[in-house]
Amino acid sequence: MSVAIQSSSGGDGPVDIEEDDFYEMLGNPRRRHVLRHLRECGCPVSIGELAEHVAAAEHGISVAEVTHAQRKSAYTALYQNHLVKLADAGFVRADRRWVDVELTAAAADLDFDFALPEEEEIRRSTPYPAALSLFGLALVAGFFAELLSPLTVVASFGVVFVALLVLSVSPRSR
Repeated sequence: MSVAIQSSSGGDGPVDIEEDDFYEMLGNPRRRHVLRHLRECGCPVSIGELAEHVAAAEHGISVAEVTHAQRKSAYTALYQNHLVKLADAGFVRADRRWVDVELTAAAADLDFDFALPEEEEIRRSTPYPAALSLFGLALVAGFFAELLSPLTVVASFGVVFVALLVLSVSPRSR
């Protein structure tokens, strides 16, 4: 199915971005970071600036904290893959040197929702690894303090691992 996406501002008609392209472009975190930065900036930027902002967003750090390796990884991916796809789909406009990358009028008019899904937030804030670490530490301490036998420690770890496995694969209620 390929139909044009309607403008969010209630313009005269459909914009030049196909629905399939819209979802494909927003399906990749790096492309979402690029679109978010271009929208927030509101002006043309270079691929170098985009790479720094994408790397910072990916690693949850400030632009000043981005390392050379992080910037290079983002730069290479943007240059070889993501900016080409965004340009071909009609989201960004720039020459192939990627000096002044900017949102197209069609993309600037679309209503993007960049919020993380609830499941992603839940997955990021899961307490299971911390609980397992604390429980394991307590078992090891009990073993070395000669309060627990080796069989008790092994059995306890088995029960905890099975419980955590069941919790991690069970569907979450909304």
